[in-house]
Amino acid sequence: MSYKLTARDIFNKVANFEPCERALKWEFGYLSLTIPRWYKEGLPRKNKDVPIPKILYTPAQGFPLPHLWNNSVRENLSGDVSDYFNMDEGFLGVPINYWIFPNFEEEVYYEDEVYIELIDSNGIRKREYKNKTSMPLWLEFPVKVRSDWEKIKEERFNLKNIKKRFAPQIDMNKFIEKYKNRSRPLVLNNLPVGFFGSLRHLFGAERLLITYYDDPILLKDICHHLCNLWISIAEELISEFDFDAAYFWEDMSYNKGSLISPEMFKEFMSPYYRRFIDFLKSKGINKVFVDTDGNVKELIPLFIDVGVNMMYPFERQAGNNLIELRKKYPKLVFLGGFDKNTLFKDKEDIDKELNIISGLIKKGGFIPFADHWIPHNVSWEKFKYYRKKLNDIIYDL
Repeated sequence: MSYKLTARDIFNKVANFEPCERALKWEFGYLSLTIPRWYKEGLPRKNKDVPIPKILYTPAQGFPLPHLWNNSVRENLSGDVSDYFNMDEGFLGVPINYWIFPNFEEEVYYEDEVYIELIDSNGIRKREYKNKTSMPLWLEFPVKVRSDWEKIKEERFNLKNIKKRFAPQIDMNKFIEKYKNRSRPLVLNNLPVGFFGSLRHLFGAERLLITYYDDPILLKDICHHLCNLWISIAEELISEFDFDAAYFWEDMSYNKGSLISPEMFKEFMSPYYRRFIDFLKSKGINKVFVDTDGNVKELIPLFIDVGVNMMYPFERQAGNNLIELRKKYPKLVFLGGFDKNTLFKDKEDIDKELNIISGLIKKGGFIPFADHWIPHNVSWEKFKYYRKKLNDIIYDL
């Protein structure tokens, strides 16, 4: 009997540019309203007697397949799609809080039939529609000046409470034992671990960009402390788990390029990435990937320079040309890259895009899937056409 490769086996082979019988069958995920539409258009439901969860009808929510939190509500909600296409198991993460701990107590400032204004668990004051029909209006962030940071650092980024950050409902001894012989790739870190995206959670984008000029010492102090915190968490976890890769989240680009200059990246991000990644590699974690949207062309060499060797999702509408990027960076692992906008077009356009994907898979170091959430205006027929053909390509190569 031949040995069947697990998702973990395939991930490690592809990430190492080793010969492998096929690529992984993963998908980035689906926006809310997408899966309910597909149920109406023919997606089979395993549990027809169970009402479709209300969260699937909440706009601006996403439901990933290769998500970093195993057995999460969101992952299970995409399960019918995964089962239909016989997708591979996704990433597995350890249930631990990498961010504000303890969380802020939510506090409602205003509420009527339409709106609610509150401070959320991350200390962000926001106003949003109660029916979640759009993104919130961000009103105020927890850090404005150094005194705000000093207070939150002491109360919620304390280096002395690392073990308390484990999810209280999880029996960690059973978790550790269960995943020693796992079939999924185990990944260290989760949102918002990174040295730009995390600062946006503290300051908001506008104030952060101003603070780079007004108080650069404050930002470096924050990054230094966060680096210490995340390395401390990593040390605790690495003593119990053998991780396959480490994850960083930034979302620091738009459709024209990076939100900060290469010089600012080198000054405010590179030292902390180098320190963290050097630590990871000293512990045998050699696969390091970054999740950042938008046009990443000028960011790629900066991330490679600090030790990153995998990136995703390479949004095509932002100008990321994967053929050119593969020629320039032959040893960078790509994840994503299929232009989701072709799913609104004719099947001939989908075929043309799949031809590009096919050529990239042959070169190795590539896990193909759509370059972001699949929106609800993509029909089940078009998605099914794309996904079946992509699966055929994966198996035929």
